[in-house]
Amino acid sequence: MTPLRDPPAYLPDDPPKRTWLQSEPRLRVFHEHPTRDGLAPRTFGPLARFDPHVRDRHQRPREDPNGRGVLYLARDLETALAEAFPDQWPEVRICPHARASWLSPPVPIRLLDLTGNGAMKIGAVGTVAWGHEPRRRTQRWGRRIYEQFPTLDGIVYNGAHQGGESVALWDRAPALESHPGGESNLWAIWLRVVVALAEQGRYPRHADAMDCPTCVRYALT
Repeated sequence: MTPLRDPPAYLPDDPPKRTWLQSEPRLRVFHEHPTRDGLAPRTFGPLARFDPHVRDRHQRPREDPNGRGVLYLARDLETALAEAFPDQWPEVRICPHARASWLSPPVPIRLLDLTGNGAMKIGAVGTVAWGHEPRRRTQRWGRRIYEQFPTLDGIVYNGAHQGGESVALWDRAPALESHPGGESNLWAIWLRVVVALAEQGRYPRHADAMDCPTCVRYALT
């Protein structure tokens, strides 16, 4: 298999694109935050695959000084759970502050399309989206895409854990809208969570907030 290399200085001028329409909601699974809702892009990074944030002078993640941010979403619950809880198997411990929200754009949004042979069309390989590549390398691709294509608001790709379609949405995209009744605590849709995780050979278990590091860090216990 061809190894993923760092992005070239310039990517092709006409990359593959996809339009995300208002009629195509995407799902975000996230942990409640005491001051930030689940629709806000994360401006601390880089942490995840396509994070566009710039590291500090010691090459550490930080709050991006220019406000670069990213929000990750998925087409379905199975993919969203796989991306939100990638390292728990077979038991997935879900705290009382885990939520799911269906979101859609207020206007059509243009995304760079890395599905199919999209990665090859910009000089990458498919593993930039779904492979176990070094995070710093995939993040370099995220930064290059963010910087070179200012008219595109993110990336659509097939995720690493479930293979389902995911979106990395940049901070410059129009604010997403939550569907009426489209946000739920994961405990409130437990049966759906059970079915979705069963497709992955996993099962959920209720976790107390005191046993959740994120709840403890955010003082949500």
